[in-house]
Amino acid sequence: MSLLTEAIAQEQRRIERMITGYQTELLSLPKGTLIKKIIKGNSYYYLQYRNGKKTVSEYIGKDEAKAHTLQEKLNRRKHIQTMLKALQDEYALSKKMMEVHL
Repeated sequence: MSLLTEAIAQEQRRIERMITGYQTELLSLPKGTLIKKIIKGNSYYYLQYRNGKKTVSEYIGKDEAKAHTLQEKLNRRKHIQTMLKALQDEYALSKKMMEVHL
């Protein structure tokens, strides 16, 4: 195996490990959007997401700290999804490169 082919294979294995790790982390993160509703001057937070064809609004409460923590998790989920897309594109490119060099 040539040095270039070995480097590409090593990169593919690295990408596979990263994809697996990110997919595992996604399972533990909430999905949806944090919604703030003001009712009679009080702020209430809801997590809104789709369950099949239905839109579900899950009550979070008045606690801003809890809402902030939830928003951070939602932001992390979005970041991971972006990273996964980039990794999948890189993996597809590495597969094409392997086909050319084999």
